[in-house]
Amino acid sequence: MNNSTQTSRKATFNQLQKMFEEAVIEGPEAIESHLRDVAFSLGAQAAITTEPNQMPDAINDLIAQFGHGIQTVIQEITGKESKFDVAVYAVQQK
Repeated sequence: MNNSTQTSRKATFNQLQKMFEEAVIEGPEAIESHLRDVAFSLGAQAAITTEPNQMPDAINDLIAQFGHGIQTVIQEITGKESKFDVAVYAVQQK
């Protein structure tokens, strides 16, 4: 990963963190709305960049990264290493 990519990712994280902190101030409904908006955006981006037959793998990768984020924060808060796995077992198109 080059320096430009790292800088871009950090800026994206910082912007999301700022939006999250603003939602925290507004309360639980704003937090829920913020997280749903972010999830929707990720889903839309995955759909744009992923072939339909690769969508299950893309969803599993996003969910795995979601779990990694949870695991990292739990470890930072508790100081204990933990294992937190998440997975999607089925994806259906209706």
